[in-house]
Amino acid sequence: MNSLDIRHELPYIPFGPFKIRLPFFHYKIEKVEFIQGLVLGVTGLSSVPYLMEYLGLPYELAWSCVIIDVFLYILHGFLGDPVVPGWITPTLPLTIIYLQGYEMGPERIQAMIALQILVGIVFIFMGITKMADRFVHVIPNSIKGGILLAAPITVMSGQLGEGQSFSKYPISIIAGVGLLLLISFSDKYQELRKNSKFLDLIAKYGNLFPYLLAMVVGLVMKEIATPVVTGENMIKLPEFSNIISQISIFGVGVPSFRYFIDALPLALVCYVIAFGDFITSETLIKEASEARKDEIIDFNSSRSNLVSGIRNIILGILAPFPPLSGPLWVGMTVSVSMRYKEGKAAMRSLLGGMASFRLATFFSVICVPVVMFFKPLFPVGASITLIFQAFVCARIGMDYCKTDRDKMIAGVMAAVLAVRGSAWALGVGIALNILLSNIEVSKD
Repeated sequence: MNSLDIRHELPYIPFGPFKIRLPFFHYKIEKVEFIQGLVLGVTGLSSVPYLMEYLGLPYELAWSCVIIDVFLYILHGFLGDPVVPGWITPTLPLTIIYLQGYEMGPERIQAMIALQILVGIVFIFMGITKMADRFVHVIPNSIKGGILLAAPITVMSGQLGEGQSFSKYPISIIAGVGLLLLISFSDKYQELRKNSKFLDLIAKYGNLFPYLLAMVVGLVMKEIATPVVTGENMIKLPEFSNIISQISIFGVGVPSFRYFIDALPLALVCYVIAFGDFITSETLIKEASEARKDEIIDFNSSRSNLVSGIRNIILGILAPFPPLSGPLWVGMTVSVSMRYKEGKAAMRSLLGGMASFRLATFFSVICVPVVMFFKPLFPVGASITLIFQAFVCARIGMDYCKTDRDKMIAGVMAAVLAVRGSAWALGVGIALNILLSNIEVSKD
């Protein structure tokens, strides 16, 4: 037997369902992924405007919360989950609607704490019981479609409203979203990139070039301010004292039972949306494993559920985070997996590549000069992220609707969710499915 056909697993320290791995000891840093992380890590700061606008945090405190969020990404590689984690991005518009039902200040922060802790509990429950498949498959396709179709409605109504981001940065946003849609969904672009290293490079780096194009256009059109980089500090340390006193559960107090009851429907909706990421992760890891015969890659959806749940609960207690903590950044997981398939000379281990990327993103968000350079772009970047996600959710939501009745129910449910929230939408969706005898559940 050829030695290359013998699979080996990275060394690890066993710890219950987890496999603890430390950089340099259990895996080597992958330089290409680390460099990508240093560049792309700044995209995580596009969440700063959400913390400022919807939780009322000052800029420095919002930045501190993002640092904690990005640091927690490292948990996946540390605990043996071979993915590049990210936000539960499609839920962000729904979370914003939910938060707007509470008065700005401690009340709204408590509402966010309740939601994030509940989302974490659902992840952990599903990881321990392994009930995720049964839970998601019992939900009719029309309800899944309605949940996802609500995102385009809420996003576009918010972005196009008077005084909102699109009215302030229209050309920058159009440029960024246009390029991101082009490299993501254009068949013609995919054909051209096969024969162009430059076009291929733009596509491989995902959000980076659309963000840079938006920044250049914004500067030329004077929609955004010129970056100002000072040399006062090189590293940003989180403001832990302010976090504890102003936004953590220790400062604003434990939410009452009512908050958890109000957040429960949305928490379940968030899990339904996030579940697709586990399926995607498993598929990508399986494809990568089949392409290489030298490494055992252990992806376990229960472990991934547990790690995602731990991240959400930690953030819910310390620094509630509206985008929530999801199990997958699809674009970067695909990018790392594709390079892994090129062979051991390109990447020694898949988990090493994933973990190297996320380690670098942490260094990126604490590097003051990098953050200051991109700071004027944050509101535009947030809009690009939301609008692009609206397109993605519209496509996936429509895919779920297999019949005319699915389409009718999903459309009405999406409108109710956008206007009245998750509890009303779930009630309407269930009632319409019963009324129209559309109760056959998904067999996917």
